[in-house]
Amino acid sequence: MTDAGAETVRTAVTAVRRGDRDAFARIVTLYERRLFGLALMVTRDPAGAEEVAQDAFVRAYMHLNAYDIRRPFYPWLSTIAVRLAQNWLVRRVRQATREGAALDPEADAAADGEEDPLAEMITAERDRRLWDLVTALPSGERTATMLYYRQDMSVNDIARAVGVSGGTVKTLLFRARQKLRRALGDRSPGKDS
Repeated sequence: MTDAGAETVRTAVTAVRRGDRDAFARIVTLYERRLFGLALMVTRDPAGAEEVAQDAFVRAYMHLNAYDIRRPFYPWLSTIAVRLAQNWLVRRVRQATREGAALDPEADAAADGEEDPLAEMITAERDRRLWDLVTALPSGERTATMLYYRQDMSVNDIARAVGVSGGTVKTLLFRARQKLRRALGDRSPGKDS
C-alpha cells in the first residue's frame, strides 16, 4: 500500500465519519480488485467471491466507527472478508448436502464451458504449477498461504483475519510448505517416485 493509498483511506474514513457517505466509494475503488481476488481464493467461486466482497464492503461501511484509523485498513477489511467467505463456504456445503448436489466447482466450470477465473488470475505468476498446487491445499492451509504470499499479510494479521492464533497460522504455513515441497519434488524431472 502506498502512502497515497493510506492517505486516501484516512481521508475517506474521516469524511464518512463526518457524514459524507459517498466518500466510501474511494475505498471501494482502491480495494475492490484485491478483495475480490482474496474472496475468490477462499471460495473458488466467482459469484460467491463477488457476494463476499460486496458484503465485506457493506459491513466495513456499517462498522467504520470500529476501525482504528492509525492501523492499516486492508487487514481490517480482509478480516471481514475472510470470515464472510468462510461462512459462505459453510452455507454452500450445507446447501449442497441438502440438495444432494456434487460440490465440485472445477467440474461445474468445465461443464459450463467457462474458464476458471482463479486459473486466469494465476496465469501471470512465474510458476503456475506452484499456484495450482496451492489451490489444491486444504482450506485453512490454502487461505493462510494465499494471505501470506499473495496478499503480503503478516502472520498476526492472518491470525486476526481467520480467527485463530499466530501459532496456528505458522502451523498451517509449515504444513502447506511441506506439502508443496513434496508435490514439487515428486514432479521434478528425472526423479523416480
